[in-house]
Amino acid sequence: MIDLPISPEHVSYVIAMAREIEDMLPNGEAGDDESHRGEASDPELVVENEYNTPYQELRGFLETLSDEELAALTALVWIGRGTYDAEEFQTAFEEAASLEARRAPSYLLSNDLLAEYLSEGLSALGLDVEEV
Repeated sequence: MIDLPISPEHVSYVIAMAREIEDMLPNGEAGDDESHRGEASDPELVVENEYNTPYQELRGFLETLSDEELAALTALVWIGRGTYDAEEFQTAFEEAASLEARRAPSYLLSNDLLAEYLSEGLSALGLDVEEV
């Protein structure tokens, strides 16, 4: 099993908050278009949601995380969406760590399938969100 640089509890919290944000979106705005599945949301939608409390709470939480924890979340998203395999976690983590960390919260929040990808990423690594 991989030793994650972020606690599974923190990942579970991000998943729960991302699902809460997703539930607040009007129908048809959260990953329903298969041709764009997994791409970042419409920037206007992200800006529009900046003022809802769960969004602000999650953004605030993400901004308190270390660069290493943000890189781990980004790597989990990439594994969850299939860009990397679970065996490539270290490579995905190193790639994510090479990116500008202060942009990670915006990058993560712009993905309308954040909760799904994080769950899939944890599952691929042999961790179950329900057990956390």
